[in-house]
Formats: sequence, structure tokens, C-alpha cells
Amino acid sequence: MFSFIKKITLAGLLTLVLAMVIVPGFRSHIFFLNFVDEDDNMVIGNYVSEGKKLYLDVFSQHQPIPYLMSSAIQQTISPENIFMNVKRHREFVILWSLVWIFILTYRFGWPVYGASLVIELAKINFLGNLFLAESLVVYPLLYVMSYLLLTKKYLVNYELWFVIGLIGFMGFTLAPLWPLLAALIIWIYAHTDRKKSFLIISVLIALIFVSLLSLYSGVGDYWRQVVVINYQYYLPLTSELGVGESLLKAFTAPIFVLINGHSTPLLLLLKILSVGFILELFFLIKSKHYVRSCILFAALGLSSLRYIDPSQTLYGAFHMLPWFSLLVLFNFTQIHVRTIRIIIIFCVVVAATMLARVSLWDQRDPATDYYVHYSPHEDVSQAVTILSQDSPQTIWVEPVSYWPYWHTFAKPYSSMIFYYGWMDQVPLLKDSLTTKLQAGLPTIIIIDDQGLGIGSYIQQYQPLSRDGKPTSLYLRQDKFKDISDAAKAKLSYYRFEIN
Repeated sequence: MFSFIKKITLAGLLTLVLAMVIVPGFRSHIFFLNFVDEDDNMVIGNYVSEGKKLYLDVFSQHQPIPYLMSSAIQQTISPENIFMNVKRHREFVILWSLVWIFILTYRFGWPVYGASLVIELAKINFLGNLFLAESLVVYPLLYVMSYLLLTKKYLVNYELWFVIGLIGFMGFTLAPLWPLLAALIIWIYAHTDRKKSFLIISVLIALIFVSLLSLYSGVGDYWRQVVVINYQYYLPLTSELGVGESLLKAFTAPIFVLINGHSTPLLLLLKILSVGFILELFFLIKSKHYVRSCILFAALGLSSLRYIDPSQTLYGAFHMLPWFSLLVLFNFTQIHVRTIRIIIIFCVVVAATMLARVSLWDQRDPATDYYVHYSPHEDVSQAVTILSQDSPQTIWVEPVSYWPYWHTFAKPYSSMIFYYGWMDQVPLLKDSLTTKLQAGLPTIIIIDDQGLGIGSYIQQYQPLSRDGKPTSLYLRQDKFKDISDAAKAKLSYYRFEIN
């Protein structure tokens, strides 16, 4: 009992210290940018709150759990505006991370706590402070990998249930982790002494996840959108690398980090981590620990199948967050030559601190950041709300702008609430849109690319002007006569003009 109290107290104090180090920086950066994938999670999450079914009523290629978590957050806090919605979601990510760091510190001790500290100091460069699938899976992934690497025997007990549950959670949160998660399941199965019990537990947990998710989504539509469309169309149409080149770079990423000629604080940290990882592989192979070296090599490669140039940051780097987190974990837990471990960890902490000085601890004004990044969305959303108050309106957006769908009274024209160029090359999606447009046009459109689906109908619309210039917000011409004088006055407050 005393040992339990001591461990939980120490874990709590260490987590508190880490919170004092990183929370002020994250709060200062609470609105430091706007990212479309985060908007997607929040807006579609709101539709779930309103009773719409994922993949059936709302199109998406992404996994369902971020939407369901956002739905729960929004039902709990009932945000009245974009400001509070974004703020609360990003504060949830802070809380989510701290809770997991406490759990990891209590269960695995100092090495994993040290890895968590470095991840927190650096993750803003990977958008890890935003409400994204990558941000949500980092610490569950660290728990599972720490369990596999630091536990001597995989007993069929409550913790194994928990680990399998985390694998299920990650699987329904971030699809690119599927190959890694499948490999982890195979690894556990091969090393547990009660294989039948393990299989029963795995199937049971999978059925629980599927049953719960079926309450909020269409299972058949999930398969078509997340699996078929993703792998048959989205990846081939949008990937810059071929399959072979992508796999090569994923499994040799630490080498590409070392030969990268750019000079940035983030790249310095990645270079030190890559050196530590390569040295550990060398010593494992030298001491004939071939299996463990293969595990580390395979796990790191499988976490980076969407290869990103390591000199990238922010929008270009968020896919790297799981890979980066595992690379940090391996440096803190798997370098068994004491002198090298001390040197590498010292250099990693120093480099992470230097990085945090320029990316996390630089003081920002959240109000200014919000105005810069969100006021254009807020203004357009207000205009859509005003246009929709007098009479019901349907809205269509090309290619993407999520906030005009959020609490604006306008009804989505289609289950697709975004329409990228690659979607115009998917027969199922293009034919569906073409049929719908031929049957009747939406009343409001927001369009930045007239070469896509609704572009051929643009002559039936007229843009609203702002400060004397046409905007990307259009109203169908026959609807202008329905705009009341009161609505025109409200629009003018946001500097929108009716020509």
C-alpha cells in the first residue's frame, strides 16, 4: 500500500512539474494557426451531436473516434461561438496528454516520463497541440509500445485487456497505423502463453468497438468511404511517392534525417534522435539481439508509412508525430549502453529545450492570433447565418471551408461537406454530385475553385461583395429578392454588400 501511494504521488508531482513547464506555452499558442483537419473533426463532430450518422449522412474518409470525441466535448460544453469551440478542444488535448503522462509515469517510470517531456516540448512543431487524430493516438501508442518492450511476460490479465482496447482505439482513430497495429497484435499473440484466451479477448473487444460505432455510423458506408475510396482513389491520386519509394523512405527515415542538409532546431533534435536509434540497432545486432532490433526497426518504419521530409514543420509535418514519438521513446528506453544513453538523452533534452524556446515559449497574443486565423471564417459564417434566418438555405462548399456549416442554420446540400479535386476523379462521388445538381441547385455556395463540380452552374449565382470586391460567397440569383432590409443591414455590419 505504501509503495502504491509513493508511486502515485511521485507520478502526480512529476506530471504537475511538466504541466507547469508546457501548459503556459500551449495556452499562449491556443489560436496560433487554423488547420482544416481540426475543423473537420469539430464540424462533423457537431453533426454527430445533432443526430446525423457518420458516413451515411456525412461523408468522410477519416476514422470515427475523433468525431465522436468532439461530439462528446461539444455536448458537454455547448460552445456558443467558434472561439470557445476551438479553445475548449485544444484545452482538451492538453488535459488528455497530461492524464496519459501521469498514467505512463506511474506504470513505466522515469524513462517514459523523460520521453513524454521531450514530446511535449517539441510536439507543437507537429501540430500535436491541435485536436487531431495524430495528437490523440500518441500516448496510447507509447503505452502499448512501452508495455511490449518493458514487460517481460504478456500475461492474460486486466492490463492485456487494456492494451488490446488501446489498439482498437488507435485503429478507429488513425487508419495509417493499421499495419503497425496489426504487427503488434501478431507479436502479442506469438508471445502470450494463453493464445486462445488472447484471441477471445481480441474478438470480444473488436465486437464491442464495432457495436458502439455502429450506433453513430453506417457500417457499409464506413467500408466504402474509409477503406475502398481511401485505398482505391485517395492514396493513388494524392500521393507524391510511389509505393516502393514510400516504403523505402519510411524504413530508412533516420538515414534521410542525417543526410538532410537543412539547418533548423527541429532537424537538430531529429538528427540526435536518429543517431541514438542507429547506435542502439548497432549494439543490439552486435550482441546478437536480432529479434529486438527487428522489432524496433519494423515498428519505427510502420509508424511512418506516410513519409514526410523531416525538414518540414506544422502543416507538412503532422503525419510524422507518431513516428517522432516512437523515435523519442526508443532513445529513452532502448539504449542499453549506459554512457551512450546518458550522452544521447542529455543532448536530446538540450535540443528539445532549444526548440521549445523558439516554438513553444515564444510569447504570443491569443486574441490577435484568433483574429488573424479565424475572423475570415467567422465573418463568412455570420453572413451565412443572416442569409439563412429569413428562409431556409442549402449550402455547398468547394473545395473546403467548414465553419459556414457550424451553427449557421444552413442545411448541407449534400452529405459531402467538402469537395477536393481528387474527389472529382472518383466516379461514385462525381456521379452522385452530378445527379444532385441536375435535380436542383444549392442556394448558397462558397467556391474557391470553379473548375470542379458546381463550376458549370456558376452563372446562376451572384457573389456577395465586401469592401467593393467580390467574395467567394455566392447566392443563387433567384434568392436575392428574398433578402429583407433587416438582413441587408446585418450583412453590412460584416461589410458584405448586395449588388
